[in-house]
Amino acid sequence: MNLLGNIKHNILTKLTLIVVLFVLLSSCASKHKKLLQSNDNEAKYEAAVKAYELGDYYHADQLFENLLFYFRGKDKAEDVNMYYGKSLMGNKDYYSAGYQFENFVRWFPYSPKAEEALFLSAYCKYMESPDFYLDQTITKESMKAFQDYVDKYPESPRVNEANKYLDELRLKLIKKDYTTAYNYYKVEQYQAAHVALSNFIAKYSDQTQYRQDAMYYIVLADYYYAKESIEEKQRERWNTMILDYERYAALFENFTDKKKVEDLKEKYEFAKKQVEN
Repeated sequence: MNLLGNIKHNILTKLTLIVVLFVLLSSCASKHKKLLQSNDNEAKYEAAVKAYELGDYYHADQLFENLLFYFRGKDKAEDVNMYYGKSLMGNKDYYSAGYQFENFVRWFPYSPKAEEALFLSAYCKYMESPDFYLDQTITKESMKAFQDYVDKYPESPRVNEANKYLDELRLKLIKKDYTTAYNYYKVEQYQAAHVALSNFIAKYSDQTQYRQDAMYYIVLADYYYAKESIEEKQRERWNTMILDYERYAALFENFTDKKKVEDLKEKYEFAKKQVEN
């Protein structure tokens, strides 16, 4: 077979495969539609479970949603509701899945599956949590849900996982608060920067990384604020800068960024001279 013949053969093979695939998909779609419209709810349930187990969350989601009303108050109600939530989660519809798991905990508080549902509701909110610079309402909701889980099931093997997510979410809130405070320094509002960064340190005294940065920018904010002040106010503000620098130096004397250390020390010596004069 020549080259042109090979090309024609390959094209024909691909077209055949596409046609076969299209027919199969059309057949599956038609079968799925008929199943949704039928009254054979047991068959629907079996098909939904099979679809879920095969990772076909799109069809599983539709079938389980279709079965919610029929199985309400019946033996399979818990299974249908749980599968429905997990199918939504499989489709990455975390908002709807989280809402479904929350409902599960309310509707079936004594179910053996309630523990998993509570964890998954928190996890779905975690997946919805946005970048730190955006509104963090959903982040706080996720933290509350994880904390509720830890408090309610302290012996659960998933407590460590929940605590890991809690730490991650808390760090996101800390980063947002630090960035908000630092931005005052960035836009040269030095007095506001001093106040905001000091409040940040008081709120998160255990966060060494951000505490160190916050104290560094407090000293810088003090320096520029004093330098720009009217003469009558300067002595008081230079003294504030000197005290803040000495606290910083005492806590972070092993700070590795030598350029920053030297720069702050020069400003400190300048401030001392201003007070002496």
